[in-house]
Amino acid sequence: MRAWLTGGAAGIAIGIAVAVTAARWAGAVTQPVAFDHRKHTQDLKLDCALCHPNVAVGQHPGLPSVEICAMCHQTRLGTSSASAQVTGYVTSGRPLVFRKLFGLPPYVFFTHRRHVAIAKLPCADCHGDIALTTTPPRRPLVTITMNFCLHCHLKMHQSTDCIACHR
Repeated sequence: MRAWLTGGAAGIAIGIAVAVTAARWAGAVTQPVAFDHRKHTQDLKLDCALCHPNVAVGQHPGLPSVEICAMCHQTRLGTSSASAQVTGYVTSGRPLVFRKLFGLPPYVFFTHRRHVAIAKLPCADCHGDIALTTTPPRRPLVTITMNFCLHCHLKMHQSTDCIACHR
């Protein structure tokens, strides 16, 4: 009987550990290609708006499509396997679908246009050092909370009225 109780307790402990680990990784984002932001933004000096075409005009910045990648990747560039993968997508005509890393609740009204085109905020203010990453992060580099946004609005002398951001 005692062995059964000890085994049961161990089973419960393992179950809890598995549940905690699963919850920790729930929502982790994986990308189809190991995209190197540093290579594109630092080494090649490409502007974020080249690959995120709606960053200055829309609510969402847009994610790179295979057509955007095709501007440079008609043939393999460099020696990385990621570059070869991108060229494979481009030459095969298969869609290359990147997944959103950052997200806000549906009741938050946020537009990149207002923050990027009008306020001229650098991407790093909200997205951290994403431009310096050599592999796609699985989670946002910055946790965007209401306090995070309010701190910036106060610092920049912008509205903190609830209806300015909540619809």
